[in-house]
Amino acid sequence: MTWQGTTEHEALHSVATSLVAGLRDLESWLLHGDTEYIFHSDSAARCRSLGTYIGSALADAERDAYAPALALMRSAMEHVFIDKLVFLGQRYVQIFRYMDEETWAKWQQAREAGEAWTLDITKWSRTRKGEVRVTREGLHSKPAADGSQQTIGIHYFLLNEYSPFVGPPSIQEYFDDGLSETDERREYAERNKSMYEVYLKWSSIKESLKANGFAEEETLRRLDVHYRFLSAFVHPNTDVTKLLYGRNAWNWPMYDHYSSELILLYAIVFAVEELRNFRAMAQRQPFAEVNNWIETERLCDRAWRLSSHLWFPGQEPHAHDRYQEANRRGFREQRSGSVRRLENPAALPVEEVGYYVNPLERLVELHASKREMMTGLSYVSSWPRSDAHLR
Repeated sequence: MTWQGTTEHEALHSVATSLVAGLRDLESWLLHGDTEYIFHSDSAARCRSLGTYIGSALADAERDAYAPALALMRSAMEHVFIDKLVFLGQRYVQIFRYMDEETWAKWQQAREAGEAWTLDITKWSRTRKGEVRVTREGLHSKPAADGSQQTIGIHYFLLNEYSPFVGPPSIQEYFDDGLSETDERREYAERNKSMYEVYLKWSSIKESLKANGFAEEETLRRLDVHYRFLSAFVHPNTDVTKLLYGRNAWNWPMYDHYSSELILLYAIVFAVEELRNFRAMAQRQPFAEVNNWIETERLCDRAWRLSSHLWFPGQEPHAHDRYQEANRRGFREQRSGSVRRLENPAALPVEEVGYYVNPLERLVELHASKREMMTGLSYVSSWPRSDAHLR
């Protein structure tokens, strides 16, 4: 039986499945020169891994199991942005806690004197509570014959060094392997915990994205919207049934136009981000050629345009977002007692259009034409659906 989404979202479904195939096939598309660099092969394997996550989410969506699909998309989102740091990261953040003023002064003197251990520091700061944050350039390979070096982000090495199975230092006494002392296992667990806290949890990933110039504060706030939304399907703390299937749905799981569309949109933006980041990495020294890239680039460009109404970071606000922003301004003026001055939604600067909170509720609204009584502004949907007002 053909999934209803292949008909209702024909173009989105087609490019999403093609992108997943591209992620899975990327390893075989790598063209190595005289020297094969393991970094390139490892990075292509990361793309294949992401393709498995996204492909599994699409399979869940085709069974109308939207909550598991969106939970997988949360994993895919973290995957994509860790991979961005693996592929392209050249800076990393170190955190030192409880540093006294005397030690901080000595560190500053050492940097002013140009001591070797300070040469790769690009920025540092200390809080009143003694927390020092140091931003360093990434780790470097040995110089080649021509003196060139490859800079590899620390997250590449953490993929092998960090273990999620160690557990906290406090429980190490219960897992005696007979070969090591409890204190040794506690030390290792403490280092492992620190790796996660400083580099791998979501807040730390955002810090690294910012340190590398990949995202500014506003972009990070928008990424948080999607991270919070997708996290709701990982943790069973909220009943999401009505959100996913509509308030009148009782015989669920059942097909839903909006939830299925949102999953396809996430599949596209995450896959495109990953493929473009991989290509950018392959174009840096040491270079790697990627077969079929012209076709893949065209696919990515087309997919990005088709998914633009999601307004994921890097995309433009939709006409509905402008309509909402103009209404908010009109509401504020009326509440303040000012003479009503209506904004032209189409003339609003991109950077002044406020972001949304719930991606699925917003997607439903995109399909509903409407007129706001208080402001007189109207929105005409490009994809009107009669059930959008009732959902």
